[in-house]
Amino acid sequence: MHYKLIGCKIFEREIASVIYQCKNKIDLTLLRQKLHDRPQNLKEIIQAEIDAIDADSHRYSNTTTYHPFDAVLLSYGLCSGATTGLSSKKYPLVIPRVHDCISLFMGDRKKYEEYYKKHPGTFYYTPGFVECADALRLDNQWEQVYLFYLKRHNGNEKKAKMLVEIEKGLTENYNSLTYIRWNELSFPEYEEKVLRMAEEKHWAYDLVAGNNTLLKKLVDGEWDEKNFLVVPPNCCAVESYDEEIMKLGTGHF
Repeated sequence: MHYKLIGCKIFEREIASVIYQCKNKIDLTLLRQKLHDRPQNLKEIIQAEIDAIDADSHRYSNTTTYHPFDAVLLSYGLCSGATTGLSSKKYPLVIPRVHDCISLFMGDRKKYEEYYKKHPGTFYYTPGFVECADALRLDNQWEQVYLFYLKRHNGNEKKAKMLVEIEKGLTENYNSLTYIRWNELSFPEYEEKVLRMAEEKHWAYDLVAGNNTLLKKLVDGEWDEKNFLVVPPNCCAVESYDEEIMKLGTGHF
């Protein structure tokens, strides 16, 4: 089978590890993690990628003139509504039935839900979060954040201070850090870094075992209804507001 996979760069190592042994042909494009900060913008960018794939004009994909894709896979969950309304004119879309990426890292949606209930106020880390996502700010970093915003907004001190306060507010309810480790991706230096961050903030630290179950099923084409929504061409996914997380809608939002 020949699949196109559009994913977040936060999964770069994890996706590489499951593609490595996958018997299907996977054409991969990864988008920057910071797009999650604006879900509507992320939705528009993913849709533009899908439209280009439909038109066989996608600059990062091999031509599909002679070898069309069998499906377009997304390594995104609901992600604050970023995947609702997405539609392809030519290909089925396959979307994991998860709220966000942490379920994919843990390998089981129920496992994450149970962990979340027992550990509220937790910020999660993986190799990708350590490498390419903004780290949770430590107290002595806020001056650098202020200077960054000051430069970005041409010396507007009021706006720079406001943006720093907004960013601080997003983290005020956290009180613990959890690192998710896959056996295939052992980075003890990253675990140690997150542990030190927790100690500096006097927060709790936890190390949990994740696994590749969901991502491997995604690329292997094992799309059971419990864990994946398959969206036919010219249909779209909508939020279901229940345990299914997403369901089929109609039309192109």
